[in-house]
Amino acid sequence: MKHELFFDGIVKKYTWSIKTESKIVNQIRRHPPAYISGGKLNVKNNEESKFIALHVGIYWGLGVFIIRDLDTVDVMCDSKEMYDILVSKYQTDNQIINDKIYFINQLATQRNLELNYHVIELVENIATENLYAKDENSVSSNSRGFV
Repeated sequence: MKHELFFDGIVKKYTWSIKTESKIVNQIRRHPPAYISGGKLNVKNNEESKFIALHVGIYWGLGVFIIRDLDTVDVMCDSKEMYDILVSKYQTDNQIINDKIYFINQLATQRNLELNYHVIELVENIATENLYAKDENSVSSNSRGFV
């Protein structure tokens, strides 16, 4: 099956949307304080948050059986810089980003996912609106109803 994964993040929270055929599932999460993750996820900028959103979006999609083994996932990047990092697979000087790339590639290999990276315009990113929704309960922040 084919999916489109949209994602976005800011320092305090991150979000993803998985579009499969005509159905869209939206999720949003707050970044935990750094002390809870042993200091490993002390999110300092939006770029780090976006890589976290991408990793968690794939992981969550697999966990709730929206994304399955051998599926194709079109990863929709609204940042050319992020796209370049993902397609070139080069190491950055940012440990959070490097770790997220490692885990994304690990999931893709273990589950035989085909990841196709695309650059989109910011206005095309359907996940971005989740970050700025007026009603915080309008976007799901748990997995109930999916498993």
